[in-house]
Amino acid sequence: MLNGFPRILIIRFSAIGDVVRTLPALHALRDAYPHAQIDWAVEEKSLDIISDHPALDQIHLFERPELFWDGVKAFRAFCRKLRLSRYDMVIDFHGIFKSGLASRATRADKRFAFAAPRGREMSSWFATKRLRLPSKHLNRVEENLLLCEVAGAGSKSVDVVIAISEDVEEAIDEYIQREFQSAKRIVAVHAPVDRPEKQWPLAHYAELVDMLQSDGRFEVVLTWGPGQRASVEEICARSRRNPHIAPETPCLKHLACLLRQCELFVGGDTGPMHIAAAMDVPVVAIFGGTSPEKHQPYHKPCQVLYAGPPAIARNLEPEEAAGYLAAITPEAAYDACISLLKRNE
Repeated sequence: MLNGFPRILIIRFSAIGDVVRTLPALHALRDAYPHAQIDWAVEEKSLDIISDHPALDQIHLFERPELFWDGVKAFRAFCRKLRLSRYDMVIDFHGIFKSGLASRATRADKRFAFAAPRGREMSSWFATKRLRLPSKHLNRVEENLLLCEVAGAGSKSVDVVIAISEDVEEAIDEYIQREFQSAKRIVAVHAPVDRPEKQWPLAHYAELVDMLQSDGRFEVVLTWGPGQRASVEEICARSRRNPHIAPETPCLKHLACLLRQCELFVGGDTGPMHIAAAMDVPVVAIFGGTSPEKHQPYHKPCQVLYAGPPAIARNLEPEEAAGYLAAITPEAAYDACISLLKRNE
């Protein structure tokens, strides 16, 4: 306890979209424990999502070295640091062996985690109380809020805050004013994905971009992340129009601010999709090899395009997913864009 109030640790190391979807749980914990110290253990890839968050007191950053044994040593040192913080309650939203081990290392009296199968790699073994989910098909946000309820923090709110500084806002405003001087509406298209079972064909993206820009009402900006520029350049090469290629953003806060300036976001099951939804941007989400029930944006407005088997409990193999993804036509995506914009109006 700190001055009679509990010390609480959230563990959700990565990935970007999953960290975004844990933010409603953070808000639920802060509402339930307004005077508690609430900290978060995270990895560098997702740090920008939670840095400067008004509901957090401290962030424990695990910087993972490339070499395996260097990583083991770094993680042991990280666990010792967590133990010294003397937490009363730890909530493991990640559900893998590493997060379970970090939870156990704190020696907190109360350690909450997901039971298997949601809790993977024996992570639930390290918890003092486990949540067995009532369904395999809950959205990740719903799962996280249920785990909060077990920890005494029930909440109906799914609000999300990503703190953005004035400097970042000014930089993005300058970019928008410089590159988009017409009165057309800006549509962000994020084509690259890290896993092939999520990849809508780049040729389809190029056709969609042409349809949007031929419409006369829209400008398209192609967003991308580290190592992904080749994908957006291929879309430009296939396109008969000239979509904008977004600059390389210095951090995720710049991306979040850029997406907030857009009227619509189109993309697959990625972190940027969840960032766009968190910034209250209408989302057209294209799914193929992953479950839209589990992974679609929880915030509305959102329209999901999906042609795969119903109620999938596992990710499909890339070869199987490719056929379902290809079946979603550019025309269907364009119609979804127009429909969603009209509904949002």
